[in-house]
Amino acid sequence: MFRLIFLLLIEAFCVVELAAQKASFLFEPNQNAANEFWKDWSVYAQANPQIPIQFSDGPLKDCSFDGFAFNGQPQFLCTCNNLDAAKTIGTQNLWLGGSLGLNLSGVGMNKLALWDGGSARQTHVEFGGRVVVIDTPSAVSGHTTAVVGNLMAAGLNPNVKGMSYQTQLQNWNFTNDNAEIIAAAPSLFLSNHSYVSVCGWTYIGSNLYWYGDSSLNMYRDYKYGFYNDRTRIWDSVMYQNPYYLMVKAAGNDRGLGVAPGSTHYYWNGSAWALTNTTRDSVGPYDCISTFGCAKNILTVGAINAMPNGYAGSSAVAVLSYSAWGPTDDGRIKPDLVAASGSILSTGTANDSAYSSLGGTSIASPNVTGSLLLLQEYFYQLKGRYMRNATLKGLAIHSANRCKNSPGPDYECGWGVPNMTRAAMCLKDSIRNTVLENSLANNDSFAIRVLIATGDSLRLTLAWTDPKGITTLPLYNDTTPKLVNDLDLRVLDSNLNIVAMPFVLNPASPASPATTGDNRRDNIEQIYSTSLSSGKYWVKVKHKGQLQNQNAQSYSLIISGAPLYAAALPVTWVSLNAKQESWNEASIYFTVSREMNNHHFEIEFSEDGTVFSEVGSIYKVAGNSNKINVYRFLHRLNHGFQNTSFYRIKQVDYDGNIAYSKVFELKASADWSYYLITPNPFTEQITVSMFSKNNSENTFKVYNMFGECVHNEKRNVFGLNAIMLNLYSLPNGMYILEITESNSTNKVYQTIVKE
Repeated sequence: MFRLIFLLLIEAFCVVELAAQKASFLFEPNQNAANEFWKDWSVYAQANPQIPIQFSDGPLKDCSFDGFAFNGQPQFLCTCNNLDAAKTIGTQNLWLGGSLGLNLSGVGMNKLALWDGGSARQTHVEFGGRVVVIDTPSAVSGHTTAVVGNLMAAGLNPNVKGMSYQTQLQNWNFTNDNAEIIAAAPSLFLSNHSYVSVCGWTYIGSNLYWYGDSSLNMYRDYKYGFYNDRTRIWDSVMYQNPYYLMVKAAGNDRGLGVAPGSTHYYWNGSAWALTNTTRDSVGPYDCISTFGCAKNILTVGAINAMPNGYAGSSAVAVLSYSAWGPTDDGRIKPDLVAASGSILSTGTANDSAYSSLGGTSIASPNVTGSLLLLQEYFYQLKGRYMRNATLKGLAIHSANRCKNSPGPDYECGWGVPNMTRAAMCLKDSIRNTVLENSLANNDSFAIRVLIATGDSLRLTLAWTDPKGITTLPLYNDTTPKLVNDLDLRVLDSNLNIVAMPFVLNPASPASPATTGDNRRDNIEQIYSTSLSSGKYWVKVKHKGQLQNQNAQSYSLIISGAPLYAAALPVTWVSLNAKQESWNEASIYFTVSREMNNHHFEIEFSEDGTVFSEVGSIYKVAGNSNKINVYRFLHRLNHGFQNTSFYRIKQVDYDGNIAYSKVFELKASADWSYYLITPNPFTEQITVSMFSKNNSENTFKVYNMFGECVHNEKRNVFGLNAIMLNLYSLPNGMYILEITESNSTNKVYQTIVKE
């Protein structure tokens, strides 16, 4: 017991030390920046400004002062419009009654937030008290209420059911959002941001404004595609919080323009002045503004809804206003597109009101709420959560294409999310691989795959990149913002490169994707249907030196046609684990072909991350085209926990090794615990347990000094949910020990109070 605590203390110390080493180049200030913002807010509010500090342009467009630009021009954030269409991206198949039988709803996944132009109508019948407004603005916002409805409306009206319809949500006003995001990020999985920087043309009341800077470009606003301070901060926040993904609306600016010679206001360097200078319309390309161009976030554009589901690329219609990329340095934006148009969401007229909306604002929460369900499902499968790069990469990896040609484009990014396929990619661990690794400086990683005749191969590499460097405002600044340039390649058995990632040409933004060396994006994807049967290496490496020579975490997803990739020189038929007693399990695996196979090693993990060898099988066929069944008996010195994990390591005669997919053992003994939730917790935890006999169980909680700080006994008979009140404990990490009286059954679990 105390040895376990000592090891945890060592691990905690190493994490703290590493964080301190990184702080010098990763940390973004928060409190000082917040204080400066409120000073600017006060100055602007007292100056009797021409543009109000907060204003609305219609019932669903809320705007708020966002500080001063380098030239003194006041800046604003404004909401976009929004809509709901779960069927377009297949989310309904994950719900109760859906075709996958998963019954996902977001229940208990209370790490979802949004920043928007105001507060939602908390008392709406669709919210059921599940919306917590953190900083209440002056009025309820129709835009915010509609976006929240898309995220988590209960579905009392079936047409407005939210994507995660049983989750809770935290609601911030977007005023001074950066400081709030930095503070809240460690406790969040996902947040939605359906607002943009005011750029290009905008009406404020009856007055027309052009929001560019004539000293940089008289005709086009430099902020489209520009990597500014907010963009850098958002990238930094996600790098420092690897389980937090920000999802943002691409904006509705494409095509905005006025008749030549129209009278409008522009910023002359010190004040707003009237002019009739003719300026360009926005777009069609390079019209995603500033922080929508962040590397690590997921930026979402808008297409017409497809109520009957995706029906091929010819059915995808990008809406006329949805902003297109690229960024100024040529990166792919938007990342994905989702449904918009005119579909019901929650309204503000009363507690049962609904309203129809459109715009990229609703496409964004459509994706955000759906991704929360994938996190919920991954936890059910693995007992842990995906990194932000894994979640983003999975959404891109499983997306449906928007055009006939394969690969991404600057109009709709990587395509239309397919949440059904994403969930199947997680579920079918035989034919799909989801790896979370870390690449050390000057190192590389390789894994072998086996392609059968007729197979295709899809690989997606994703990583959360360190923040880019910001410069003084410049029109079309092409300076690369990618810091750590990772590379994905497929090599044949002679180590010749046979497949390269997709690349786009920002100098010709309408041209289809080709393949080559992607030096711009922190997403790389390879898709090949032309590889002949045989063994191939999938390799990940990096160019130059990683920043500060620190390791770079990355996620690699492998699948094929129609989601198939064999990762061993054997053909797997099945992988299974069966519990034989409270501390014994039989591992069965069946193969239909073996090539050059020397032996198998069985590896075990209690967390799905750290594996250790527990035995081996040397009596193998070696080379065979017959079906062979192998069995291994694994015995623990304690009972199995809720979910345990296994994988098979295969070793060739020539010393090459490869791994099977991870498969699970669900505890089914006479005594076991299944789940501890929530973890982290604030006041109490619930332990789901099973006991065949009516037995007394002791629940002890130890702090990191080995001191018992909580001790109580409970009887358990059948499946029980045991609630432990731990509100008096200070925040920190603890060890929960559960012991059954008059038996050797005992388990330990780390819990965290925050």
